[in-house]
Amino acid sequence: MLNEYDNHKRILHFIFGLENFRHQQYDVIRNTLEGQSTLVILSTGAGKSLTYQFPPFTKSNFFTIVISPLIALAKDQYEKCVEKGIDVEMWNCNVSMSRKDRIASDLSDPDVQTKLLYVTPEGLKQPKLIESLKMAYENKTLCSIAVDEAHCVSEWGHDFRPSYLELASLRTLFPLTPISALTGSCTNEVQKSILKVLGIPNATVIRSSFNRPNIKYEIRYKDVIGSGYDSCVIQDIVNFVRERPDDCGIVYCRLRTTCDWVAAALCASDIEASAYHAGKDQDQRNRCQSEWSSGRLNVVVATVAFGMGIDRADVRWVIHWNAPASMEGFYQESGRAGRDGLPSISILYA
Repeated sequence: MLNEYDNHKRILHFIFGLENFRHQQYDVIRNTLEGQSTLVILSTGAGKSLTYQFPPFTKSNFFTIVISPLIALAKDQYEKCVEKGIDVEMWNCNVSMSRKDRIASDLSDPDVQTKLLYVTPEGLKQPKLIESLKMAYENKTLCSIAVDEAHCVSEWGHDFRPSYLELASLRTLFPLTPISALTGSCTNEVQKSILKVLGIPNATVIRSSFNRPNIKYEIRYKDVIGSGYDSCVIQDIVNFVRERPDDCGIVYCRLRTTCDWVAAALCASDIEASAYHAGKDQDQRNRCQSEWSSGRLNVVVATVAFGMGIDRADVRWVIHWNAPASMEGFYQESGRAGRDGLPSISILYA
């Protein structure tokens, strides 16, 4: 007879096609299955998604809610789950009412079929969904709640996403359901804010080392490159990309207008690049993300809007046109490179 760990490895292989847990994935999973809330601070590429996707498969009628900051991010993860044959649903403004009715009915069923439900913080304010989750809680089928990119609770909740602050109600509605808050990095101040807002002050904190030895960090000074700063930097980037034409990478800019200008300048130099920022309409952003994820597009010029949940392991380089707003942001963004463990480059223009 298989012991619990061996049985979990069997599930890992059968559902996710993986042979072994890595980093501290199993520590997080075990904590969740023991009913404990967890703040998960694992570096980019450490496999945070598996820590909340795995637990509902340990029982036939378990499911997990995944709170995602962006519909595009949820859609990307949804599609990857579909490819694995996982019963997954999304609940957001793009989902029809008839589909929402079917989802709500399923979640209320003691024999619920859905394993993962991706929802935005705003989606959790809808009475139909809340009522079905209350029923699931009574049925003991609500396995866990995962808050992906949890630093948004602190960074966005006090600004333009007040729905993040309302996530505190989850602890009141579902007091015994374990909550996992996941992020790639956060300061002590942000950590305290996450735990306070989510109502899990005694959560176990599981973190990994932030050392990324496969990434070479480099600073290039604009005044050394040339007197015509912007045009010289563009040419420097063009030369860099041409030296590695098959590699993919991201150029981060702080301003939307800079993104558009840099992307156009690269295209003018016969480098296929696309701009991504919140000023683009949803169709443009979806198309860019789809082409990027599929490998049809190798160069994206973006603001911080492009980054969360990027699931492309072969990013070989990340360039910052200018310094990010914080060291935390720089770590997150430069860490998009080399998730497969292979040598990669981070360049900051100063």
